[in-house]
Amino acid sequence: MPTSPQPHLGYALALLLCIWSIAAPVHAAATANVPRLRALDFKPFETALGRFTPQAAAEVDALLRHATIPQVQEAMAAGSLSSETLTLYFLNRIRRHDERLRTYLELNPAALDEARAADARRKAGRPLGLLDGIPISLKDNIETAPPMHTTAGSALLLDHVAKADAPLVARLRAAGAVILGKANLSEFAGVVTLGLRIGGSSAVGGQTVNPHGASVTGGSSAGSAAATAARLAMASIGTETSGSLVAPSAWNGVVGMKPGRGMVDGAGVVPLLSATDTAGPVARSVTDAAILLDVIALQPSRIAATLRRDALSGIKVGVLERDILEGRGNAALLDRARTGLVAAGAVQRPILLPQSPAWAGGAPFVQLLASGMRLDMMGYVSKLGLGVATLDDLLTWCGAMPDRRAPFGLDVLAALSKTPTLDRRAHDALVLRLRESAAAILDATFDKTGARMLVSMDNMHSTLYANAGYPAITVPLGLREGNGTPAGATFIGRRGEDGALLAMAYAFEQASRLRTEPRLDYTVRP
Repeated sequence: MPTSPQPHLGYALALLLCIWSIAAPVHAAATANVPRLRALDFKPFETALGRFTPQAAAEVDALLRHATIPQVQEAMAAGSLSSETLTLYFLNRIRRHDERLRTYLELNPAALDEARAADARRKAGRPLGLLDGIPISLKDNIETAPPMHTTAGSALLLDHVAKADAPLVARLRAAGAVILGKANLSEFAGVVTLGLRIGGSSAVGGQTVNPHGASVTGGSSAGSAAATAARLAMASIGTETSGSLVAPSAWNGVVGMKPGRGMVDGAGVVPLLSATDTAGPVARSVTDAAILLDVIALQPSRIAATLRRDALSGIKVGVLERDILEGRGNAALLDRARTGLVAAGAVQRPILLPQSPAWAGGAPFVQLLASGMRLDMMGYVSKLGLGVATLDDLLTWCGAMPDRRAPFGLDVLAALSKTPTLDRRAHDALVLRLRESAAAILDATFDKTGARMLVSMDNMHSTLYANAGYPAITVPLGLREGNGTPAGATFIGRRGEDGALLAMAYAFEQASRLRTEPRLDYTVRP
């Protein structure tokens, strides 16, 4: 167990919730998946898919292995690719691979119509921007207008259809994005079960499988990360409470960003803990993540246009070296991260996090999470008129038909339901206390060396940056030696510096280029 206080924080939570684990991913035996509660419906696309040739698929495949969204747009502008063909490519791969990978819960029956509309705009000389005609997925705790459902992965919400798109989805549609469908997730964003200790499990869709053949997908945005890695979507929008974007993105070998507090409108997202919940991009490159964030940001943003290779040149960064090295197998990964930072011109300084009694080994955050489930999550559910209003109601409902409603168990939900109840006033007071203490810890760490960003690993310090509301992004570091699990260098930015953080992450990515294409190996390696 680590000796420094903040890593201990993460490890304490890992004992309860694998989505916040900061250790090297633990491998587990492969297991048979469970049946979907709703099969993916390809009927709206059958005719078009029947005409989609292997040659067309190979041509798109050759482009997408390394292309960013701007490069895809260049191909569409040149007439060598259409949004319809690109959308068919992804639908074809979903049909081929998703019964094994389980990254989707539902397809958008209008996806091809949206792609054709984008092609028509482009032909008329009226494209809407860089995201016009680009197929993406949405984590299924983000509300979408009929006919698609919003289930949060729960059998309880299997037939739930929101009245309208969440504001961030409306922004995506206004930018011309093609919505492929809804992505699988850890049920209710990760507070039902450990999912065989590997994350990404839901009653609706089963267990998300890591396309790299690793036994962990991370949670809760597992479907978003695995689908993006396996090229079942160009990119995705996930959500994070604490580590829920960064962990699966790191462990599936893609880029994932938790924007700073207030950067993205949180309305229309099934809440877990509203104080720390936020939506953010999952992509195969920092460029694509920046483009998505520009579109979903509350305020007009042009971050993608400011990315540059020299953004780390001469910049001080604080490396949380001792904390990173507490993790099994992290020494080689830290060496890779250091090499990339050197190549990008960064000035590195090892740094330690100061202590704070406010965290008490992580117990206050577990308490906060439990009360968030009661007040925020069940507050949302109770308004749907399903006869389930409390955590005890949910446990009883799931327990009545466990094979269908709780196929992976209820261990986390049951454990958190036993924590003492906080009323809204006490909950809000605890939110403020943890927010202020987390911000104080990070600010002191930044100020000690004048660092513009902190260097972490995977989701090791997610409880700190999430509670503080500071931006964080993970960039691929390649595969771990021995077990082949992807890993990510995670960069934490100062308050309100989302754009600067993306620019520095881009500089690191360009200097290191460590993303590894998955082999779509469904066999878990020992």
